[in-house]
Amino acid sequence: MAPLAPPAPPLADRVDAAEAALRNVALSRPNALALIEAGAARLGEALGAEVAVAFVGEGQSDAFVRCAVWPPHATPGLAEVEADAAVPLRAARAATASALSGELGQPFALAVPVACSVPGAFVVGRREPWGPADLAAADRLGALFGTLWAWTEAEARFQRTVADLDDALFTFGHEPDGARAYVFVTPQAEALTGLDPDALLAGDADWADLVVPEDRAAFAAHDARLRQGEPSQVEVRLRLDGGEVVWLSERATPSVDAAGRPVAGGLLTDVTARKHAEAQLDRARRIAERAAQSRMAFLRMMSHELRTPLGAIRGFSDLLVEEVRALPGAPPEVAEFAGTIRDATGRALRLVADLLDLSRLETNALDLARQPVDLAALARSAAARYGPDLDARGVALDVATPADPVVVEADPARLDQVVDQLLSNAARFTPAGRVDVRVSVAGGRARLSVADTGVGITDDVLEAVFEPFVQEDARVNREYGGTGLGLAIASRLARQMGGTLAARSAKGEGSTFTLALPLA
Repeated sequence: MAPLAPPAPPLADRVDAAEAALRNVALSRPNALALIEAGAARLGEALGAEVAVAFVGEGQSDAFVRCAVWPPHATPGLAEVEADAAVPLRAARAATASALSGELGQPFALAVPVACSVPGAFVVGRREPWGPADLAAADRLGALFGTLWAWTEAEARFQRTVADLDDALFTFGHEPDGARAYVFVTPQAEALTGLDPDALLAGDADWADLVVPEDRAAFAAHDARLRQGEPSQVEVRLRLDGGEVVWLSERATPSVDAAGRPVAGGLLTDVTARKHAEAQLDRARRIAERAAQSRMAFLRMMSHELRTPLGAIRGFSDLLVEEVRALPGAPPEVAEFAGTIRDATGRALRLVADLLDLSRLETNALDLARQPVDLAALARSAAARYGPDLDARGVALDVATPADPVVVEADPARLDQVVDQLLSNAARFTPAGRVDVRVSVAGGRARLSVADTGVGITDDVLEAVFEPFVQEDARVNREYGGTGLGLAIASRLARQMGGTLAARSAKGEGSTFTLALPLA
């Protein structure tokens, strides 16, 4: 007589065992089919079924198709469930499915719906009818499978996202001695630090140990902030096993894990390329600064070397002009030549001064005084210098300023230089018509405008009128003179005094230049 088979474990024990088995499968990060096959097997075993079939819904219809069978050797005829017979598979709870028992090859069939991202269900069959305890157990296992399926999908999405990252993600806590205890590290950590993620998780390695001595204090301060519950970021150098030194940025935020323990999670990023680029930029900046200093030294030296002989030439030419005028019977050409020497020397001296000013302004080497200046009085004084020349050429000069002082904080000499430049331009480029000088106050700023009815400026030149050496063409340079430096210097002086210099013009109609400065 054959020995009797041992009695089957109670239903509750079988359900508990099935739940544990399903959780273990899910934790092993299976693919979708492996999890479905495990679900069919564990559900069939727990419910004492002879056969279990897993179905998923079709995308274009309400029908369900078979995707897994347990036991693997079973051959149920139920390969697809049409829409009209699939009502139990779409229900909210487990229910008997008598219409499917024939094709399943079992007298009694039970449909176990699963709430997933796609419609799904298990159908199990056996020889005995289903009782209320079976239905409750089926609901419990179906709900667990739905939860594990959603978790597995989320984990898969996370892994796909992480796989596309160059950075490493990590989570760690701190041991009582302050050492880090990593509980999560993505595989990218190995590419960044050369350390095996498994060794990091086992506590056998820590990239903190690779930090170069010069950066350890900064890293320790960063780690201390994390232990105190403060978000922190640090950029340090790591010396890898092969001797290579890399820059890594660690950014982490403290939090509390599910067990209530303090942890810190964050991102580890390779910033070596950026650090090298910053070093190159810093080197280029230092080279540029040294070049600017050398240029300034050269300009100062050249200014001195040029001004000394030019000053002498200018002085002797002035004396020559006076002597020729006082010399009876001197040929008129001599006086003309002496005047030409004097004027040319004066232009050369102004050019040297302008070049030195421009270089100082571009390298922030020009120090300006700061004191209250009456812009209205300064405008009247500057305009008076040009009045006789304009009057002699038949050009009207009109100056309008407020009766009360218009006080700005500026360098008096440099402010006079700016206003003089605007008046000089207006006088030179206005062969006939008028020049208007206006001083006003609006919006907490003092405004001085110099408008003329002269030759005007074309749009393309107007866009760059405050850049050095900009002039309309060679003919303008020959006819009206100048080097194209005056407005460039005036604009930069205005900015250094906290103001602006703007221009508007129309060719053949004249120009208006407006200086705006904050009131004192």
